[in-house]
Amino acid sequence: MKLNLNLPIVGLDGTEIADSNVGKLIAQVLAQGSKGDALKFWHWAQKLYAGEELDLDPSDAETLKNAIKDNESLTILAKAQALACFSN
Repeated sequence: MKLNLNLPIVGLDGTEIADSNVGKLIAQVLAQGSKGDALKFWHWAQKLYAGEELDLDPSDAETLKNAIKDNESLTILAKAQALACFSN
């Protein structure tokens, strides 16, 4: 699956939050984490931070989804928008 997270984060009022990017936020979360496949997460973080899309097999897609869902530092606002990208 092709996953594009190079999108702005949208606030509750429906407007884009200035200088926000779902991919860059998830990249930072992956890079700063302490659990998971370090090499895989680092590679994904670099691609996401550069604005590139990821090409994930079903297992990797589930791994990334779970990393987003299970992260306690991400807000619901950010998690929901990142996870919605898996449906597109």
